[in-house]
Amino acid sequence: MARDAHLIRQGNQFYLRLAIPRPIRHLFPSSRSGKPRDFITEPLGRNYDPARVECDWRVADYRALFIRAAQMTPKAIRDEIEAIKQRAAGRHAMADWDSPVVANEFAKFMQTQKPGSLDTPIGRPFDIINALLQQRHALLQQLAVATPEGETISQAGDAWFAELQRAGVRAQTLEGHRLRVRAFVDGVGDIPLASVTRAMASDFLTAVANGRANRTVNNYATTLQCLFKSARNRGRFQGENPFEDQRRKAAGEKREAFTAAELHKLFAALPLDIAPAKHSPESALPWAVRIAAYTGMRLEEIAQLVVADVQTRGSNGGTVVVFDIHNGDSAHHLKNDSSARAIPVHSELVRAGLLDYIKALPQDGLLFPGLKRRTSKGGKIGARLGELFRKRLIKLGMKRDGLCFHSFRHTVAQRLEAAAVSQTDAARVTGHAIEGMTYGTYSSGPGLARLKAVIEEISYDLG
Repeated sequence: MARDAHLIRQGNQFYLRLAIPRPIRHLFPSSRSGKPRDFITEPLGRNYDPARVECDWRVADYRALFIRAAQMTPKAIRDEIEAIKQRAAGRHAMADWDSPVVANEFAKFMQTQKPGSLDTPIGRPFDIINALLQQRHALLQQLAVATPEGETISQAGDAWFAELQRAGVRAQTLEGHRLRVRAFVDGVGDIPLASVTRAMASDFLTAVANGRANRTVNNYATTLQCLFKSARNRGRFQGENPFEDQRRKAAGEKREAFTAAELHKLFAALPLDIAPAKHSPESALPWAVRIAAYTGMRLEEIAQLVVADVQTRGSNGGTVVVFDIHNGDSAHHLKNDSSARAIPVHSELVRAGLLDYIKALPQDGLLFPGLKRRTSKGGKIGARLGELFRKRLIKLGMKRDGLCFHSFRHTVAQRLEAAAVSQTDAARVTGHAIEGMTYGTYSSGPGLARLKAVIEEISYDLG
């Protein structure tokens, strides 16, 4: 049960097991080793009902401490932990029917009885036990009511994910939201929504920003803002949304285009292998780089290509070989509807041996069989290529702000603009939306022949 998320059982004993948020674990050292603890672990007794209620109570106490811990001295934290344990001991004495309180009451009752009176009626000694049990039950109910209520971050996340699933949000997008919510829980703990402050939200996003672009930080801010909004719409959260207006300015993150000299250096450092002995991300990267440079395709669009996506189509009495970029099945996920398009294969790719490379592949598989989808990256298949490309830029001394794999799209757009290609035809190549038009791709006929001529305008004078 979700209510028992922090209640575990070992042998005949129940225990509290509550994760300490990572940023403050150093403030909760082990009494034995002195090393930071990952969890608060405390015994709660042998009986499930009182252990369950006591678990909820201590979780609330410790979470309140976690929120304040960063501003407290080590001694103040130790004193508060001791106070939490003292309050727990007091509740145990009041609520556990076999505690000294109950034993004393029973002893007093026995002292009032005459010798032999326990024989008739035999049920009287048990009346006091039943009465005390009823008192205990009433107290447990009071404690349960007093325990802070409201959804935790994970519970709110599960409800929001279910909403998105019903709305038809694609699995890859949904997994991205899950990963970002999980990262927040790992950072602050699975605390109630009402306990999350703007300071906590800001501190979390600042930690995310370490080494990441503001665009990535804003993805986290948007995900968590939507989670709180969903909880508010369902009546599970009140007050200010802690992630409202927490997005970072994305200024200065404009992608840069590659120069012809940089492309020449890249191509020289990434030789092509038409028949790899073993397919891997490393063997796929040189091909992915060339395809991006001569089509403007996105990294994920290239990585998820299957052999059947390279097609020969009729065009004004002749034929054109194209990349079929489409959506609609488990293997193909596009950024948006306008991304669906057919892109003619550039003559430079043919000269490089792409069609020969394809002939050597099984006809029912991936164009780059060495790639695997990664759950940790939202199910993306091109994540490893992006990592390898970044490392290669660093190794070649080419890495600078704004230069990454996505820069190939800007490079292609720049080349098409220099060749005086219309914005409409350029958009058909790059997969951008075309305002006022209900289609963005040529599939065959004169239009495809025209698009082939547009693709051939991409030239880098490599010599």
